[in-house]
Amino acid sequence: MDDLRLRGAGRIGAVREEARAARVLLRAAWRAALQYRTSFATVIVGGVAYQGAQLLFIGVLLAKFGHIGGWGIDDVAFLFALRLAAHAFYVVPAGALFQIDQAVQQGEMDRFLLRPASVYLQLLCRRAPLMALGDALLGFSALGIFAHLASVQWNGWKVLYLVAALISGGMVETAIQTVLGSLSFVMTSTASLRVLADETITRFSGYPLTIFGRWGLLSLTVGFPMAFIAYLPAAVLLGRAHGLIVPFWAAAASPLAGPVLLGLALVFFNRMTRCYSSPGS
Repeated sequence: MDDLRLRGAGRIGAVREEARAARVLLRAAWRAALQYRTSFATVIVGGVAYQGAQLLFIGVLLAKFGHIGGWGIDDVAFLFALRLAAHAFYVVPAGALFQIDQAVQQGEMDRFLLRPASVYLQLLCRRAPLMALGDALLGFSALGIFAHLASVQWNGWKVLYLVAALISGGMVETAIQTVLGSLSFVMTSTASLRVLADETITRFSGYPLTIFGRWGLLSLTVGFPMAFIAYLPAAVLLGRAHGLIVPFWAAAASPLAGPVLLGLALVFFNRMTRCYSSPGS
């Protein structure tokens, strides 16, 4: 019993140390990024413009055809806003994963492996992704507007479900990028794979995925778990969970996918770090 208590106390202490290290590293990264105010403002505007172009394109399609996959303009706008707000839960804390190739190729991993902090945590805190703030600003603003227009009878439980879906969606996207980034330890570059995944999510996860047909929806749920980012929880909230390839209870439990997939991705990442070979620089 005493041994179990000591082990438990040791794990709690390790978690506290990791949290403290994360605060210190993140504070330093954001402080460095915010030194250049003009660049800061320009990058945020760029992030809003990039994501806003997607919303504008969806609006043009709906104005022309009226519906997409049987979803009207208000529901599609809500799906897009949910996707973009969930994206903020990935790109704000973990956007630095996009430069993992550079960290490996330039030998920064040598320093990460020698420090007492987690390698993964150091990768996340190596820089502050300023453009992510533009994504977050547009995402949460759009969600605040379109949540009221969507065909959802809101109550306390549905609001809690929405919050869980947002956090989980960010974790799913983080898990995808973590798995692909982990391949950097054995490949020269994984940028093309990570850009492909990011572009696929950005371009298509704001649409009802039934437009891709049964097999397309299956591949985007099981093979490439994009459906868990926004589509499945949005379908549940909007009462459109009929016609899915998964039963209703599985769609309703979709916010659980985030912690599960991210946990598996971290295990894969830690295993892949053993394959790292220093470039000697």
